[in-house]
Amino acid sequence: MSPRDSSGSGPAWAGRRAVVAGAAAVVLAAGTAAAVAADHSGASRHAASTTRLTSSSCSGPVGAAYVADAGWDGFSAIDTANCDIVQTYNVGDTQVPGDPGDYNYSSTDEGVAIYGSTLYFADAGNDTVAVIDSATLDPSNYNPAETLIHVGFDPEDLAVTPDGTQLWVADTGPQTGPSSPSGISVISTATDKVTANMHLAGGPSEIAFSPSGATAYVTTAEGLWVINTATRHVITVIRGLGDPHGVAISPDGKTVYVTNTSAGVVDVIDAATNGVTGTIKVGEMPWQLVVSRSGGKVYVADADSDAVSVIDTGTGKVMSTIPDTGDPDTLALTPGGAQLWVGGLTSAIVTVFSTATDNPVGSINLGDYGANSGDGYEPTGMVLVSTPTPGAGSAAPARPSSANADKSRS
Repeated sequence: MSPRDSSGSGPAWAGRRAVVAGAAAVVLAAGTAAAVAADHSGASRHAASTTRLTSSSCSGPVGAAYVADAGWDGFSAIDTANCDIVQTYNVGDTQVPGDPGDYNYSSTDEGVAIYGSTLYFADAGNDTVAVIDSATLDPSNYNPAETLIHVGFDPEDLAVTPDGTQLWVADTGPQTGPSSPSGISVISTATDKVTANMHLAGGPSEIAFSPSGATAYVTTAEGLWVINTATRHVITVIRGLGDPHGVAISPDGKTVYVTNTSAGVVDVIDAATNGVTGTIKVGEMPWQLVVSRSGGKVYVADADSDAVSVIDTGTGKVMSTIPDTGDPDTLALTPGGAQLWVGGLTSAIVTVFSTATDNPVGSINLGDYGANSGDGYEPTGMVLVSTPTPGAGSAAPARPSSANADKSRS
């Protein structure tokens, strides 16, 4: 879930990687906190041009959405039943020495994963993973209790094995060359300790596991790495995928889908042979993607086209295109599959679509208090669960203002 350059100019991957590289060159150990929020010039342009439904008109299944707001140093906890933001929490920031009431706001939580009630955030700003029990979140306190685990440079994505025993973290590193200190940190979820490290050249971007958990798939600038989860042995590297970023697996484990950001296609890979069996043309800069529960559809966030492509896996073709302005690059399905939630990088607006009709049924401004109030939030990851977040359905708590947040980060 590495940061993307929302300007749309220059080579796509190079422009987006420059955001990370610039921060690393300034403070290598601190990661990318300063650079992730470097350019929000497109936010007001996108937001002003979009007519959206308000959250008050939104309804959905009972549950919660947790959205990683990389530019805000935190995450939003949202009630999926009515699209209300319950709280925007701080992540990964220790207290300022000598001031028990202040926090340093150096975090940049790029990726989010959940298993049971445990939330995991990849904090590129501090080179850590934050572990938070979602069941104990308190809307009256935006600084939740957390465990911080030090990992490698610039962790930007993470995934839990299907059995919940391991957390794999993509340590993207300050650059993508062979000598870059990039790789995978493997964490035991029982002990919250790093148990193994793997060097992977090319800057790992996203991680996905086969349904059985036996195989891990990792996208890097060099291709798709196929790894035996138990032995951590590299089975193969599938090259020729352009600049791959997103990766998702079909529910039966037979097919792997990868977004080729440079060619604007989704590469389709046979999991049995690790060979590319087809390519599907989508929009510009396809970033994240998700497969429906039935395996019949793949949703692709085409960030630079301001759209989501819906692929029919039976025909291998795009069956519809859903417009969604605001640089959409983050998406997730509700557990039952009835809704698709899409986050806009520059608009900081999450739009909710019905998967039955592809029509919008609501939207959430992550800033929560007016037009452009979410400028700089930059949602980069999202998980949806059927368990409501604490505080859902109650009156909104006092939340930190953007002015205070900006002051604390300065």
